[in-house]
Amino acid sequence: MADEFDLVVRGGDVIDGTGRPRFVADVGVKDGRVAALTVPGAITGKETLDARGLVVAPGFVDIHSHADWLLPLEDHGEILAPMLRQGVTTLVVGNCGHSLAPVTDASTRLADASSEILRDRAFPYTWRSTAEMLDAIEARGVAFNVAFLAGHGTIRQSVMGNAPRAPSPGELEALRRATREALREGAFGLSAGLAYKPGVFADADELASLCSVVADEGAIFTVHGRAYVWISPFYKPMLLGKPHNVRSVDELVTAAKRGGARLQLSHQIFIGRRTWRTYPAVLRRIEAAVAAGVDVAFDAFPYTVGNTTINAILPAWVLDHFEERIRDPEVLARLRREFTMFRLALGLDWSDITVTWGAGSATLEPFEGLHIAEIARRLGVSPFDAYVHVSRESAGSARVLIGTYSGDDAHEEPLRAVLSHRLCAFETDAILTRRGRFHNPASFGTFPRVLGRYSRDQGLFSLEEAVRRMTSFPAERVGLPGIGRLAPGHAADLVLFDPRRVGEGGPNAPPVGINKVILAGHVVVDHNTTHLDRPRGRVLRRR
Repeated sequence: MADEFDLVVRGGDVIDGTGRPRFVADVGVKDGRVAALTVPGAITGKETLDARGLVVAPGFVDIHSHADWLLPLEDHGEILAPMLRQGVTTLVVGNCGHSLAPVTDASTRLADASSEILRDRAFPYTWRSTAEMLDAIEARGVAFNVAFLAGHGTIRQSVMGNAPRAPSPGELEALRRATREALREGAFGLSAGLAYKPGVFADADELASLCSVVADEGAIFTVHGRAYVWISPFYKPMLLGKPHNVRSVDELVTAAKRGGARLQLSHQIFIGRRTWRTYPAVLRRIEAAVAAGVDVAFDAFPYTVGNTTINAILPAWVLDHFEERIRDPEVLARLRREFTMFRLALGLDWSDITVTWGAGSATLEPFEGLHIAEIARRLGVSPFDAYVHVSRESAGSARVLIGTYSGDDAHEEPLRAVLSHRLCAFETDAILTRRGRFHNPASFGTFPRVLGRYSRDQGLFSLEEAVRRMTSFPAERVGLPGIGRLAPGHAADLVLFDPRRVGEGGPNAPPVGINKVILAGHVVVDHNTTHLDRPRGRVLRRR
């Protein structure tokens, strides 16, 4: 039958996302979905793409993205174009406890403060519930497939503000009710950020109780743990007992086990040179939890730097009433002592912290792209005072890149161990806005870097396994319908890449070797040129 398909991708090496060996096939696309996988030459279409010599894979799933506050903007596709260019067709957003909904009239101000580093510009919350938010974004249209998580911190703010305490029985019931409503309205899970306000104030009973709601609804609990370092302000005694990142994993596994929830450990990293040695213990802890019957996996990015806020490494006692305490001489004296011990114990230098965006402060803009030690030299103060200056002037919202994440340029053993683990899904954890002049390299090169540097060049895993852990594996973890596999009935989201050339393209540069990216059967990227004439993505909802 002539032209039975809208599109035929001809003669490529199909890697279908399941992990099985590649095979040569034609892919037939009809009405935005894969309709056929056949021997080459057996089908025809209105349009044909020659994929000979290329890999044809499912569109990549970024299981940990922070694009939430961009998606309601009309120009979000332009801002997030670097994600499309590296093959990402599906974003999972609402991570680290912060989400667009649910909010109340009173909590939108708190949500704005929590999301300052994630936003490109201010926008009004035209919704209150998760359902209303999904409807609003769907009505405008999206440049990606998007799955939303409900943020524990956002829910907590809607119930009890930023109160630095455990919820009362009535408040806990309200937290449970709001979580259940968000999940039933389409959120795929609950995310928590236990190093950020207000998630930092949640105790074990609160987390376990909310995990039971997540389990009842068949959803997933994703979490930014309290500690990714061997020593932190979060666990006592500080210097005795297990490393704090091991305690963090234990805490989260226990909460998930008590509540019966599936657990996704967000961005498994090891920060600081003296933390690197703990990676075998953490991975063994996760493997032991799986062996004990806990449904747990993790995700990671393929870089030794990561983006966060200037306040992410401040202890909880400073974050409570931060605006007053960051100006209190007695507080700063104590913080200086703790920071000196903390930094030396971690093996983290002031030169490992680079300011990428000064939160709109005119006094900080000249320091964008500089590390704290250089800022201190320019200000003529100590590095600690320079750090406090950036934190104070930005109201704690300056965006930074911190180095020594699971290694450095010369030592990548922890990073390679994490990336090569069968339970690791690949993600960007990137914050990409027009604000600031410097960006996380993960925004531009995560998936090509995995395919090129770590699969092809270093041989940590096969290309089929690399594709599985950036497609079907994250899709299955979150529960995304019809996403992550190249199979009849699934979404026609495809990436065509040259396995001999694929790789990152350099700082803030497009990748190499990505030939085409197809979303819902339409070419949205052609050799790094984006085609955003209309939004081709879908707002995904958990049913």
